[in-house]
Amino acid sequence: MERSRVARREETKSSEKKMKRTKRPQKKKSGGGSGGKGPLWKKLLLIATGLFILMMLIGGGFAAYAVATAPELDEAELRDALPLKIYASNKKEITKGGTSREYVSIDEVPEVVKDAFISIEDRRFYQHNGIDFRRLGGAIIANVTDGFGSEGASTITQQVVKQSFLTFDKTITRKVQEQWLAIRLEQDYTKDQILEMYLNKNYYGQNSFGIQTASKAYFNKPVNKLNYAEAAMLAGLPQRPTAYDPIKGDPKLTKWRQTQVLNAMQTTGVITEAQRDKAVKQPISKLINPAPKSTKDESYDSVIFDMVSKELEDDFGLEGKDIYGQGLKIYTSIDKPMHDYMNEAIKKDQIVKMPEYAETAASAVNTQTGEILAVVDGKNPGKGTARRNYANEPHQPGSSAKPFFAYGPAIENDKWSTAKQLTDKPTEVNGKEIGNYYDGYRGTNTIRHWLKISANTPAIQTYQEIGGDPVQAFAEKSGLKLEDDESISPAYAIGGMKHGFNTTQMAGAYATLGNGGDYIKPHLIKSIEYSDGSKIKSPVKSKKAMEDYTAYMLTDMLRDVLKPGGTFPSAGLSFDAAGKTGTTNAYKDVWFAGYTSDVSISVWTGTTKSGNNNGAGLSGPYNSTMAQQIWKDFITKTRDRTPAPFEQPSSVLSIGNELYVKGTKEPVVEKKTVPAPTGLQASYDEDTKSGELTWNYNDAALRANGYDDVSFEVTMTDADGQSSTVGTSSTNRIAISGLKPGRSTFQVVAKASGEKSGPVSTTVTVTDPEAEEPTTDEPTTDEPTTDEPTTDEPTTDEPTTDEPTTDEPSTDEPTTDEPTTDEPTTDEPSTDEPTTDEPSSNDGANAQNNSNVPAERNNNPNNPNNSGDDSED
Repeated sequence: MERSRVARREETKSSEKKMKRTKRPQKKKSGGGSGGKGPLWKKLLLIATGLFILMMLIGGGFAAYAVATAPELDEAELRDALPLKIYASNKKEITKGGTSREYVSIDEVPEVVKDAFISIEDRRFYQHNGIDFRRLGGAIIANVTDGFGSEGASTITQQVVKQSFLTFDKTITRKVQEQWLAIRLEQDYTKDQILEMYLNKNYYGQNSFGIQTASKAYFNKPVNKLNYAEAAMLAGLPQRPTAYDPIKGDPKLTKWRQTQVLNAMQTTGVITEAQRDKAVKQPISKLINPAPKSTKDESYDSVIFDMVSKELEDDFGLEGKDIYGQGLKIYTSIDKPMHDYMNEAIKKDQIVKMPEYAETAASAVNTQTGEILAVVDGKNPGKGTARRNYANEPHQPGSSAKPFFAYGPAIENDKWSTAKQLTDKPTEVNGKEIGNYYDGYRGTNTIRHWLKISANTPAIQTYQEIGGDPVQAFAEKSGLKLEDDESISPAYAIGGMKHGFNTTQMAGAYATLGNGGDYIKPHLIKSIEYSDGSKIKSPVKSKKAMEDYTAYMLTDMLRDVLKPGGTFPSAGLSFDAAGKTGTTNAYKDVWFAGYTSDVSISVWTGTTKSGNNNGAGLSGPYNSTMAQQIWKDFITKTRDRTPAPFEQPSSVLSIGNELYVKGTKEPVVEKKTVPAPTGLQASYDEDTKSGELTWNYNDAALRANGYDDVSFEVTMTDADGQSSTVGTSSTNRIAISGLKPGRSTFQVVAKASGEKSGPVSTTVTVTDPEAEEPTTDEPTTDEPTTDEPTTDEPTTDEPTTDEPTTDEPSTDEPTTDEPTTDEPTTDEPSTDEPTTDEPSSNDGANAQNNSNVPAERNNNPNNPNNSGDDSED
């Protein structure tokens, strides 16, 4: 028994030893720890597969949702073109744009027209099933090889779907719906039916929907008569109908787009190289032959439609096919009552009676937001294809350019104070001497004074000191960008430029000054609403154009323009405003651009090359003030509240009436003397015991010394030696009465800005009735009791008439600011624009009281158009 137990125990030990000898160590798995169950790449593959399946499930579910919520195909919507609705700021509809359409069957459309559209829009139209998968990559290649825009990313079928049912927000949902509906459309309709929808749904400009309407609008022929050159032009229009419009658009852009289409047609083999070259050489002006338009007067609201169309393309980045025919609602900033009043007032001569050959334009912009409130396209803008928008045409700005091309850059870059001294003296530009609108030169004074009276030579000197590059950069930031073919020069400081600017650009630039230096591009679209109710707000944003000290210091100087001594002395506004006049040679362009804290309005009056006056300019000094009078009427009658005053920023300090930038050296402000009156005379009737004192005054000398308003203080010492104040007068006379017997002495001093002149005196002797030998009742005259006045004007030349002189600028001080540069003064586009066929029946100068407002003129002796006279009604 015992041996058995021992034997069994030995056998167990032997078995355990044998197992230990035969056991092999485990190998580590590559790429993982000892606890892994398999290779890492297998794990990653498994995870990726899982994610792919998950994404497919999510994508499939999303696609299923997008398809389920897609709109149904509706044949009426596929064939109809809904108008573009435009609303004013009060939400009332202004106009419906692009509603004219003559539907045409595809059977009447020639192959050359089909080929043109298919070549540029969808080369594989007849091969795909609604979605061209090759097109996604092919579009990129085509745009590189054939030029940008030569082939879009969507097929014609997809475009029909977008124009009929979908919004144009770039979302995945909309793209999935677009592709799904495109496949559905291809299943339900033939290719020709889809192409027919497309050709009839597109907008082609000139208020024309559909290929038939466009063919007649541009070529005065039905679509079946079009040739390949004409077809190519029409095929290029839907992308940007406003910009490529061959009648009102840029001819260079129109030709560029037509050439793209011709290149595409040649690439696809529907025309030969020779045909392509022949069409490219043919000018657009020779190609078009517009159909006669109705003689019915067109509403000035059509100008808003044109501006909306351009803004949708330029600012929102939408193509024509994304805009028209969808029933979009455009909400604008147009203040309809203001817009209507301004247009009616100009077109019906309610403010001034304009000569029949003259034209005008105006734009009003919200100072704080840059939103366009009103636009005046002209007094007689014409009709049909001959209609012009003078508010959109560039005109030379004259001296209204000085704040942006001279003094503004100097304050911004070199921190000039308003007391900066410059000398009005002979100044040359490229060997030519620049003159002023007044005769001669006026010595040394502040830039405040020179801007106020609009002297030319100090502005030129400012430009020369600052330099062309900083000046151009400053102006461009303010919205006054030069064209590519312009090269800035000193003449630009006084507005002698090649092209100029339109009224909206000028209103926007001056709004920048009233907005603390923040520039907001003038725009009128506040938001877009799509057919599904979704909205997009304007993408226009504020940009810093200049420092707040520059904007305010310019504003403060431009306030003086509207005061006595400035170039618009009769403004007489009861609220805070600033602005600038501008006049070019022969009054071809006369401007006033002014602003308050809530609105900026620019007004242009003048003549055009194609006008009835043959571009000779406005005749007569009264016509040179029409822009000022129109602006004053607009700024006072179109706003229902008093604007807040301009606020001085903390970056600006003052000393006396002058301003300087905080942190710079305080300027030395020199106070010049106030010129004394001259020619004091007295008349007195002893029977009625009444009379008056009269005197003369040199307003020009007063302004030359930097003063504005002047008043006269009159004192008397009677026969008993008692002194008293007779009174204060703002004119050159004052009444006297009740004098005591004996000799009374009168003194008159001039007062301006708290300063006084030396006195001038005279005496009156009244007969004592009890005296045995009465003295003569003739008044005696005494010369000034001091060696003042300090004016350089000789007193012997002063008039001795009893009539008082006006306190407005004297007639030898015209208030315009003609540049005498020989830079081109035309503001007309190089193309031959048609003239209006509705000339005004009114003629001559305005019969209203001119209030002795002096006319701006150019006293350049080489200018034969200068009369040198001011006129009064």
